[in-house]
Amino acid sequence: MTSPTESVAARIESDSKTQLTRAAEECDLTVSAYLESVIEEHIDRNPHNLRALESSTTRDPDETTTTTREESPDGFVEEMLEGLE
Repeated sequence: MTSPTESVAARIESDSKTQLTRAAEECDLTVSAYLESVIEEHIDRNPHNLRALESSTTRDPDETTTTTREESPDGFVEEMLEGLE
């Protein structure tokens, strides 16, 4: 049985998209499949030790969280693209 999936969208610079497309081609994957693997790996690694990404933690939906610049989505994209260079 496969897990249900949902769409995720983001706007990135043209150069970044070109790099991601080339990386996907190198892996013989679609860009979507490549990004799925990159995002899942990021979640598994949880490099910023975010509680939201801990698989064993059940969060209270009313609990508020704050995001620092280091944890920002832009930081995630920059980290992801570092591996492409």
